[in-house]
Amino acid sequence: MISRLKTLLLITVIGAVLVLPSLGQPPDARADGERLVLAFYYAWYDQNTWTSGQVPDVPLTPYTSANRDAMVRQVDQAQGAGIDAFVLNWWGTGNQTEKNLRTLLDVASEKGFRVAVDFDINSPFMGGVGSYADNLRHLHGVHATHAAYLRYQGRPVVFFYNVSRLPVATWRELRNQADPGRNALWIAEGTDLAYQSVFDGHHLYSITWPNRIPPSRTLPSWGNRVRKYNRNHDTGKLWVATVMPGYDDRKIRPVNGFARSRDGGEYYRQCWQAAIDSRPHWVIINSFNEWPEGSYIEPSRAYGNVYLDLTQAWSARFKSADYSVQANLSRPPKATATPLAPLSTPLPPVLPEGEWTSSRSAQEQKCIHAQIDVGGVLLWVVFCPSDAEPAGSPALIY
Repeated sequence: MISRLKTLLLITVIGAVLVLPSLGQPPDARADGERLVLAFYYAWYDQNTWTSGQVPDVPLTPYTSANRDAMVRQVDQAQGAGIDAFVLNWWGTGNQTEKNLRTLLDVASEKGFRVAVDFDINSPFMGGVGSYADNLRHLHGVHATHAAYLRYQGRPVVFFYNVSRLPVATWRELRNQADPGRNALWIAEGTDLAYQSVFDGHHLYSITWPNRIPPSRTLPSWGNRVRKYNRNHDTGKLWVATVMPGYDDRKIRPVNGFARSRDGGEYYRQCWQAAIDSRPHWVIINSFNEWPEGSYIEPSRAYGNVYLDLTQAWSARFKSADYSVQANLSRPPKATATPLAPLSTPLPPVLPEGEWTSSRSAQEQKCIHAQIDVGGVLLWVVFCPSDAEPAGSPALIY
């Protein structure tokens, strides 16, 4: 009898699992339908930047970052290219990135655009956990409440740069100080997923490493790593794939700088395809305007509007790509199929494993309580098959 029950149990559970996206396991289920295209944005330029000899190219229209008209133009360009938000590299309070963030948020609000922050641990205006915590509280309390600040599932989004500068334990202390209720969505950067015990998602700031590993290997590999982390830890961490048009920091790092050729736009195309293949929640472009490192897509004298045009085409392709991702950012709730009808006698506090007899609708019935493996997911199931329709009988899964 018990072997027959197990066979019917497996049939029932597989059918139930196929319609339960809240399990948080592949195939993934998107709880939030918005696929975001973001772009890193830098707000520290003045007119001297373009004549300093430290940039490989210059904008079609040179500007100062504090100029509001320049921000309006940049937001218009980004929206036309399918970009949903800028992620501004922020150095904390008391410097131009703070003032320019305020202006950019106001411009974005007028344009129906959004802005988030990339919290830069290397900022010369911050130092130590206390300073980081103070600035994060300021960010959450002042900027993240702005109507144009980027939110996802109701939570303000904050990216972090150079996370590995602090150990995991320090980050946990920092988050407990700055965001004890976990009301924000923190996205880590780097190559160590151990930080995901504190953060809510992961991205690679750069993928143009000197070892020249192609994006077709890097991005799908990291997407799989984040999904594996989610399976192993029963979490829903976000995977944010990075795309880059190229890279060239030799002007500012003459000794150890390097360049990754744009190859006439081919490298950017490869990045986008690899990003889509990695099945990300979002894509982030590095960058809209990081001129000293040569990773900009902002219109330039060398390339004109080529990279905005490419971005428009690829962002549309990403947003319509035929795949789904899990987007439940909290611990997934326990999944349930159609519940059993109320028992006339209560279940024992702890059910024994194996076959047992219950009374259901005043009629004795054979049931089974067992653990089974479905696609790598271990589930406990209570199953009481009906004689009339055993394979369609309800089950309790937990």
